[in-house]
Formats: sequence, structure tokens, C-alpha cells
Amino acid sequence: MVTVAVVLWAVWLVAGVLSTVLVATSDGLAGVGGVLTIALSLVIWAVVAAAVVLLLRGSAVARIVLVAVAALRAVLSITEGGPATALILLSVVAAVLLFLPSARPFFRRVDAAGPGRASRQ
Repeated sequence: MVTVAVVLWAVWLVAGVLSTVLVATSDGLAGVGGVLTIALSLVIWAVVAAAVVLLLRGSAVARIVLVAVAALRAVLSITEGGPATALILLSVVAAVLLFLPSARPFFRRVDAAGPGRASRQ
């Protein structure tokens, strides 16, 4: 399930970057405000890319970051309809997959301090 979720997050990331590029190349954003908006969008997508990579390594923090960014994006684009709605549904499915009981062992913390209580007996 985690692998499917990672693939869905990667698809969501690519679609988000493409939509940012499309907005940047259109005449919709101009001036300093437009440049700052595009720059901030690209920084956020870089954070999402890093979170997807960390997700592959079992980072529980990365899955929370992805869900938070997806929720923020959903709130900002809920009225757009069409492709935005499809991306919202994609992120919801990917988020749910990360929190299913079958995914929990993938995100289990490893105690760096030493062996656990069970192995000391």
C-alpha cells in the first residue's frame, strides 16, 4: 500500500509542478507579485518532492507534511473544479493509504538508543 501511495504522491507532485509552470507561462501573473507567487510555489513543490523521497525511507513526518500540503492546496483550489478536483481526490486516496493499518509497520520508529525491552529478556 505504501508503494501505491508513493506513486500517487509522485503523480500529484508532477501535476502540481506542471500546473505551476502553466500558470507561470500564461499571462495571468505579472510583476513582482507574480514572480514571488511562482517562486513560493516552486519552493513548496521542492518540499513536497523531498517529503516524497523521505516517505520512501519510512519517515512518519513526511507523511504528515504531505497531508498538510495537500490539505492546504485542496482548500485553496476547492472551487476550481475539473483537474483540481481530480488532484484533490488523488491526494485524499494517497493520504488514506498512508494511514491504513497495513502501512503502520512501514513507519514504525526504530529505537536508536539500543535494543528494545523485549530483546533484553
